[in-house]
Amino acid sequence: MDQPTHKSDIAHFRQSQQLQEISAQRGMYGSAVVASHESITARMDRRAELLLKLIGEGKHKEVARLMETKTWGLEGDGCVTL
Repeated sequence: MDQPTHKSDIAHFRQSQQLQEISAQRGMYGSAVVASHESITARMDRRAELLLKLIGEGKHKEVARLMETKTWGLEGDGCVTL
């Protein structure tokens, strides 16, 4: 009675191992959406311009609130929080 369970466990292990190998292959060589250095720098520059504009307008509390977030308020700009 134990033999079918072992085959099932082995089959499950092999399937799991195969899925992990496929995942690793896709992670190493698959296509992925990756932001270029230029797009990251441009987004940071836009955010810095906004923060400086707010400072110039005397909105220091708003600037402080944005800078206390993980993404400096970039959530609406396609930024991913970790």
